[in-house]
Amino acid sequence: MAAGVSWFGRARAPDTALEEAVAREAAAKAVSDALAARLAKLEAQVELTERYFTEAFWNTLDVAYEAVLAHRPLCCIVCDHTAGRDGFEIREDRCFFGGGRLERYVCPQCDCVFGPQKYLDLDEAFVGRDYQVLYSRYSEGDSTENELRAFRSLGADKAGRYLDWGAGGGWNRTLETLKGEGWDVVAHEPNAAASADFGASVWDGVTGGFDGVFSNNVIEHFRDPVAQFRSFHALLKPDAKMAHASPCYDYSFAFTRFHSVFLLGRSPFVLAERTGFRVVDSERDGGYINYVFQRV
Repeated sequence: MAAGVSWFGRARAPDTALEEAVAREAAAKAVSDALAARLAKLEAQVELTERYFTEAFWNTLDVAYEAVLAHRPLCCIVCDHTAGRDGFEIREDRCFFGGGRLERYVCPQCDCVFGPQKYLDLDEAFVGRDYQVLYSRYSEGDSTENELRAFRSLGADKAGRYLDWGAGGGWNRTLETLKGEGWDVVAHEPNAAASADFGASVWDGVTGGFDGVFSNNVIEHFRDPVAQFRSFHALLKPDAKMAHASPCYDYSFAFTRFHSVFLLGRSPFVLAERTGFRVVDSERDGGYINYVFQRV
């Protein structure tokens, strides 16, 4: 046995190495925990700051609009009926996403509910950024079942080519399902998911010639439904159909500024007539409401 080394010394060396390793691991965990806590605090501060400025912006806009709404004409975004503020029934809500007061108007000519006017007046670039802020922290629920129902209401043909308008931010399995069934479906998401992996071709923004368009929980977001329907008309083949499902054919889910139009009563038919379509089918099943429009 070498001088100065005992069996006890040899036994203790591994213990010392183990203790040092445990100490290093504990120190690394302490650093990691401290960084995680700091990151969580920073994220909370960013979220609080974001909400503060969002609410401040919209509340300031509310004050400004209260001063001018009584003196400006309001125009229905479906039928163009125009009157002063006192010429419409007013429905009021508060925005769940910090958007302040939501004052909407019931059109006496076509029954649609539109507004808030402060949101309709914004330019597309600002609205796009507003959606980006929303979807940086919020995800829709899984809408696969209702979106598939909307697609199947088209009576689609396997030889056709179809456009999913509002394909989402990865929160449903619609495109995956339809692709697996052999359908030729092209995806488009106007707002939420520039980086989403749709698992399908993405619409180039120009090409038309579609045999059908379908959407779910999208039509209520149209700030200019007449212009949007006319765009659909240009994208579709003659006699092709489109199906737009949404609970907002009733005055439902009114707690968000992002819902600009509620197509109640006569308004789906008026919208169709003004834009080169006709309503050929509709379905109500609890919260699922769907209208099918045919290009004429």
